[in-house]
Amino acid sequence: MNLSKLVRPTLVGLLACVFTLFAQAQTKTVTGKVTDSKDGSPLAGASVLVKGSTTGTQTGADGTFKLSVPSSARTLTISFSGYSSADVNISSSNTANASLTATADALADVVVIGYGTRKSKDVTGSVSRVTEKDFNKGQIASPEQLLQGRTAGVLVTPSTGEPGAAATINIRGTGSISGAQEPLYVIDGVPLIQGGTLGTNNSGVEGGTSAKNPLIFLNPTDIESITVLKDASAAAIYGSRGANGVILITTKQGKGGKRGVLSYGASTTIAKIARRYDLMNAQDFLLAAKKANIDGGADPIAAAAAVASIDKGANTDWQDEIFRTAISQNHNLSWSMSNKGTTARLSGSYDNQQGIVKNTGLKRLTGRANLSQKLFNDKVKLEANVTMSRTENSYAPLSNNAGYQGSLLGAALQFNPTNPVYNADGSFYQPGDQRNPTQMLAYFTDNDYINRFLGNFSASYQITKDLSYKVVLGLDNSKSQRTSFADPRLGTGAYGGTVNIFGKDYGNQIQGNGRTTRQNLETKSQLVEHYLTYDKTFNDKHAINAIAGYSYQSFQNRYNGSFGWGVKTPVVGPKDVFVKDFAAFNNYANFVPNFDRNELQSVFGRLNYTYNDKYFLTVTVRSDGSSKFGSNNRYATFPAFAFKWRVLEEAWAQKVFGGFLSDLSFRANYGKLGSQDNLGSYAALNLQQTFDVGAGPVTRFIQQGNPNLKWEEVATTGIGVDFTTKDKRLSVTVDYYNNNRKNMLFFAPTPGGFAPTANWWINLDGKVINKGWEASVNYRAIQGKKFSWDINYNMTTVSNNIEGLPTPINTGSVSGQGLTGAFAQTLTNGSPIFTWSMPVFNGFDGNGNARYGNGASNQLVGSALPTFFAGLTNNFSYGRWNLSVFLNAITGFKVYNNTANALFLKGSLRNARNVTNAIGNGPENPFNPGSVSTRFLEKGDFIRLANVNLSYAFNLRKSSLFKSLSVFASGQNLALITGYSGIDPEVNVDKNINGIPSRGFDYTQYPRPRIITVGLNVGF
Repeated sequence: MNLSKLVRPTLVGLLACVFTLFAQAQTKTVTGKVTDSKDGSPLAGASVLVKGSTTGTQTGADGTFKLSVPSSARTLTISFSGYSSADVNISSSNTANASLTATADALADVVVIGYGTRKSKDVTGSVSRVTEKDFNKGQIASPEQLLQGRTAGVLVTPSTGEPGAAATINIRGTGSISGAQEPLYVIDGVPLIQGGTLGTNNSGVEGGTSAKNPLIFLNPTDIESITVLKDASAAAIYGSRGANGVILITTKQGKGGKRGVLSYGASTTIAKIARRYDLMNAQDFLLAAKKANIDGGADPIAAAAAVASIDKGANTDWQDEIFRTAISQNHNLSWSMSNKGTTARLSGSYDNQQGIVKNTGLKRLTGRANLSQKLFNDKVKLEANVTMSRTENSYAPLSNNAGYQGSLLGAALQFNPTNPVYNADGSFYQPGDQRNPTQMLAYFTDNDYINRFLGNFSASYQITKDLSYKVVLGLDNSKSQRTSFADPRLGTGAYGGTVNIFGKDYGNQIQGNGRTTRQNLETKSQLVEHYLTYDKTFNDKHAINAIAGYSYQSFQNRYNGSFGWGVKTPVVGPKDVFVKDFAAFNNYANFVPNFDRNELQSVFGRLNYTYNDKYFLTVTVRSDGSSKFGSNNRYATFPAFAFKWRVLEEAWAQKVFGGFLSDLSFRANYGKLGSQDNLGSYAALNLQQTFDVGAGPVTRFIQQGNPNLKWEEVATTGIGVDFTTKDKRLSVTVDYYNNNRKNMLFFAPTPGGFAPTANWWINLDGKVINKGWEASVNYRAIQGKKFSWDINYNMTTVSNNIEGLPTPINTGSVSGQGLTGAFAQTLTNGSPIFTWSMPVFNGFDGNGNARYGNGASNQLVGSALPTFFAGLTNNFSYGRWNLSVFLNAITGFKVYNNTANALFLKGSLRNARNVTNAIGNGPENPFNPGSVSTRFLEKGDFIRLANVNLSYAFNLRKSSLFKSLSVFASGQNLALITGYSGIDPEVNVDKNINGIPSRGFDYTQYPRPRIITVGLNVGF
C-alpha cells in the first residue's frame, strides 16, 4: 500500500478545514430591516454596503437583508433612491435596522402613470404632473380649475362663470367631430363615468341649459396631485378611453406618524362681476331712441311722441338688479396618521359658494376616507378610498339659446331703463312680451341636489420578491334630482309655451296655472380589475417593470321625470303665497323615461425595459370590447411604443455636455388610441320606443342601428427632449406632437326609407389632424438663504386641420330675433374644426346700412380654436412669506358675440329695448337687420392675471397648541387685457346643432367674477 497517496489528500483536507475556520473567525453575519421613516413600510431593493468596500446586498420584498461582512467592518451604508442614506454602526452588533426618510425631491419625482408609478426620469411618454404647491388657489369648485393654465398642452375653457359650471378640456387640440371632447378622468385608479348632473329644466324659459361639471363632487383640498397623460404611449394603458387624453387624480393618503395630524382650514371669499356691459342710462336711452325714430323716417314731433310713450319715468340699472356681491365660505377638516403598516386619512369639507347672479350658488358637503393596512409581514396590503358627497345647486332662469325675449341676462341687458321694478300696487311691472329681470328672479325657482359615492377597494399580494398581484373593485354611483317652479303670476305674453310630450300638447300655460318640473337621473358604474406586476433588476444593468391585467366595467343611466300644473290654491295678487311644493298641483304628467346600459371588458399589458439606466423602452397594448358595437367590430386593439435615450449617460456626451448639464434625454413615441365616447349604448340596434301619454300607448321608430360601426381611432406620434443644468437651476422639456383621428363617429341622417328627421350612427370618412409644439421651463432665478425666486413657464402651439370629409358639416346655431336656422360655423376640408363661416362685414354705408363683401355670401373667416396658449408663474419666497403670481394667455382664436348680434342693434331702440352706448351713438340705421356676419366676430386674444396668492407661515414654539399655522390671501381674475368688446373672451356657450358641438360662442353668458379670498390653515 502506498501510504503517500493517502496522506497527501488528507493533509489537503485538513488544511482546507483550518483555512475555513480561520476565515469564519474573520467574518460575521449581519441582519436587519430597512423601512420608511414615516409609515414604517419596508423598502424593497434598498442598497446595503459595507462602507469603504464593494461588499453589499439588497433588501428583499419585506425590507430585510442578510449579509456576511468582515469582522473588522464597523459601518454599513444603507441607501435607497429618493431617500436620505444612513450609516449604521455594526462594530458591536450583528443587527442593523435603518429607517430612511424620503427627500422632498424624491417625493416630487414619482409620477402616477396608470396601474403603477414611475420615477420621472424613467418616463418615456409625454406626462405632466401638477402638485398641490402649484395648484391655482382661491375659490375652486372643481379639480380642473386647479391646473388651468399650469401645464403645457392642456387647455381648460370654462363655459361660464357660474359656480360649478362645466368646462371644456382639450389635451393637444380637438379631434372629435361629434363625440365627446373631454379626457378620461381616473381618481385613485377608478375611471369615472361622465355626467351625473341634469341640464334642461323645462321651467318656462325657452332653450336649454348645460349640465353642471361632473367633477364638482370632489373636494379640491383632498387632491395630492394631478397627472396628465397626453400621448398614446402614456395613455394607451386605458385604450379605448384615452383618445382625448387621460387625467389621473391622486388624493392625499395618511401620514404624520402614530399620533397623527389634525388639520383645519377655513376661507372666506368675496366675488364681484369683473366687467359689465356699458348700457345706456335712462336719459341717454331716451335721447338715442328719439334719434333712432328720426333716422327711421319719423318727423321730430312723431319721434318725441314715440319716446314719450316708452318713458315710464324710472331710472333703473337692470344689471344692478340681477348682480350682487357674493360672499362664500369654505371649511376643511382632516386627520391623517401613519404607523408601521397602517395609514389613514379622514377628511370632511363644507362649501357654500354664492354666485354673482342672484339666486345662484353651490353648496357642497363631502366626506372622504383613505385607508390602508399591511398584513402577514407586509406581503398583503388592503386599501380603501371612499368619497361621499352631496352637492346642491341653485339656478337662475338662464339658458343657452333663449329667443329674442332673452333669459335672465338677456332680459336685463335689453330691458327699458325707464321701466320701474314694481307697479304702484306692489306687483311686478311686466309690459307685454318683455321680461322684467327682477320678476324672473322672484318667480322662478330652480334647484337640484346630487348625491355621489365613489369607492375604490383593493387587495394586493406580494407573491415573490419581484411579482405581485392586485385586485381592484370600484363603484361610482350618482343620484341627482332637479326641481323647478314657475309662478302662476308670470304673464303669457312674456312666458308663453306649453309642454309637448310624444306629440301630445298638454295646454299647460304658466299664467294662472303655475308649473313645476322634477327630473331624476341615476348613473352607476362598477369596476373589477385584476393585474400582475413584475419588477426586477438583473446584473445591475437590466431592469424590467411589467404589468398584465384584465378589466371589466359596466355603465348604466336611468332617467325619469314628471311635471305638474294647476295650483290648488289660486295665486293672483302680489302678496299671495305660491307654495313651492311638488305635490301642490292638480295635474301631473310624465316625461319620456330613458334607461341604457353598456359594458366594457379589456385585457392590457405594459412592459418597461431599462438598460444600464441609459436606454428605456415602453411597449403598451390594450384590447377593448364594447357592447355598444355590433359583433362585426366589437373588439379593437390599441398598441403604443415609446423610447427614451439618456444621452448624458454616454461617455462622449459626458465630455461634451457634462460640464454644464446633469441630464440630457431624447424621447420618441407612437401609438393608437380609441374612442366610443358619445356613442349611444344601443347604436348597433334598431330602436323604437313606446310611451303612453294618456290616450293609449304610442310607438315611434327612433333609430336605425348600424352593426358595422367601428371604433374612432387616434394615431399619435411625438418626439421630445429634456435637459437640466448641472446646478439644477434650469430644466426644460420640449415636445412635438402629431395626432391623426379617423373613423370619426357621427350621428348622420339615415339614408332612404325613413323619416328625414331619423338619424343613425356612422363612421365618417376623413380625418382630423392636430400637431404642434409644447415647452415647459422651470428656472430657479434666485436661491438665497432668505429670498428665492422660481419661474415656471409653459407654452403650446396647436395647428388643427380637417382632411377627406365627404361634405361640409354646419354647426353653431345663432340665437336672436329673425335668426332662426342661422349658423356661424362649419367643419370643412382644409380648415380647422369650428371654422367660422359667414359674410364679411365691410362697415356701414352713408345711410347706416351694412355692406358685405363677395355678394354677402359666406366666407371662411378664422377658427374658434386657439393656436397658442401659455402660462407664467413667478414664485417668490422671503423668510416665511410666499408670493405666487400666475398669468395666462391665449391667442389665435375668434369669438362670436351672439349677445351683440341678438340684442345690441340700433333698431332695438325703436322697440323700447336698451343697447350699449357704442350702438346707441353709432352710425347704424335703425332698420338695418342684424344678419350673421363678421360684424359680431372678434379676436379673442387675451392676457389674464389669473391668480395671485400671498401666504405667511408662523414660527411656532414647540410647546404651542398648534403644530403649524399659516394665513393667506388670494385673488382670481384680477386683470384682463383684451380687445374683445364683450364681458370675457374665455367663454364657450353650447350652441350645438343636432349634437354636433360648437365652440367660441358668447351668448348672454354668466359672467366670470373677480374673486378675493382670505383664509387660514392650522395643524394640531
